[in-house]
Amino acid sequence: MSLQPTSEQWQALQPVERFNFKVTHSMNSSSIIRPILTKIAVVLGGRSVEIATSNIVLDHGFENFEKIDPNKGVLLVVNHRTFYDQFVIYARLLRLFGTHRNAYYPVRANFFYDNPLGLFVNLPFALGGMYPPIIRDKKRRLWNQYATDLMAELVKSPANMVGFHPEGTRNRGPDPYALLPGKPGCGELIFRSNPNVVPVFLQGFIKSPFKMVQKNWSSSPKPVVHMVMGEPLDFSEEGKLEENRKTFLLISKKVMGAIGELAKREQDIRAKFEGKVQETALQ
Repeated sequence: MSLQPTSEQWQALQPVERFNFKVTHSMNSSSIIRPILTKIAVVLGGRSVEIATSNIVLDHGFENFEKIDPNKGVLLVVNHRTFYDQFVIYARLLRLFGTHRNAYYPVRANFFYDNPLGLFVNLPFALGGMYPPIIRDKKRRLWNQYATDLMAELVKSPANMVGFHPEGTRNRGPDPYALLPGKPGCGELIFRSNPNVVPVFLQGFIKSPFKMVQKNWSSSPKPVVHMVMGEPLDFSEEGKLEENRKTFLLISKKVMGAIGELAKREQDIRAKFEGKVQETALQ
């Protein structure tokens, strides 16, 4: 990727953030290193995640992924409850469809980029795929325009998939079905890049990954995560509108509407599943 930040955008980063970004950017920009990282993600990462979650995760509608246009990149739009939502979805896609794309997950700069230890989490666990960083500090948000430009460039390529949370932050509310409103950044990416936009709703994960793995292999009743994927969304009409914040918000609202419909479907699936479990227990 030839796209580089301006000097003003560079100045918006702190020294540690600059260093961590240079490392991940050089890895993800390399035509040699990036394919190797994707291979490792398939062989080790995807299989490891599947081993850790296979007994507690059920997928529904993932056949819709076959409906994407292979000549366009993929923007996977997902509700946000835990830090590993996207990784479990990607692992399941790898299991079902094999190696298909490089995967990138935009992430907040807090810890992952502004802390030296963040790199030691990003590299072994995400192979540098938690990229690019997003700045939450309003005084330094000049950087985010570069991050948006970079994501737009990434998702234009048929070789790439970007996992994106339209809500913009992790939904910590007690009701997993009460979604936050979509942020304009999601709509801007879709408007500028015209990728395959694939919505997913999931919920049920334990917050602690260690407890999740323990439950996955325990003999006690397991928490069940239902991941529901919808059909690729069509934004051809929205693409004819003016390129402005109003249009971006309109597109984001449509994305969240689609995820909301999947949330209703997940509730039905969960109710039927739990009913069957109770019937089996009574037999």
